[in-house]
Amino acid sequence: MKKPLLFLVIGGFLVVIGIGLSVYATQLVIENLTTQEGFIGSGMTMEMYKELNPTKNENGVYVIQIDDFQGVGGIIISVFDPLGNVVITKSIDYSPFQDSFGISMAGMYKLLVENSADEEVHVIAVIGYLPQDQSLTVSIFGFVVILVGLVGLVVGTLYFIKSRGKPNVS
Repeated sequence: MKKPLLFLVIGGFLVVIGIGLSVYATQLVIENLTTQEGFIGSGMTMEMYKELNPTKNENGVYVIQIDDFQGVGGIIISVFDPLGNVVITKSIDYSPFQDSFGISMAGMYKLLVENSADEEVHVIAVIGYLPQDQSLTVSIFGFVVILVGLVGLVVGTLYFIKSRGKPNVS
């Protein structure tokens, strides 16, 4: 097999492997999250629940995205532990908003989104485990493999173009 073809094949293979690793890392993150979407009118609330366990991960995360957010104000987020105690309460002043919280006990955690603004808002809310080192490592490794594969494709292509102009003497 000629060198340019070898670089192209190996580079393409590495890109495919890197994409596969990136998809797998994304799946590791997404499977631990619960998402809910909806419109919340003035004075209304949206609740969502997620079973969380500190033996799996001691850190939880929630993300709030409000469409067409223009400093609406009046959006308050609260996270409750399984006993109904408030773990964290925040007022949203930008979108998307992300924050983490501690998971102290196993059970059903509640994310409450309250709208005290004068207008209805479209909210996308997410709650779950904060991504762990394992999924982040797989994601970074996948990205590096894609980069190495792309470099191999570029080197193989340049080598192929360079060697194409030379006469083949056997």
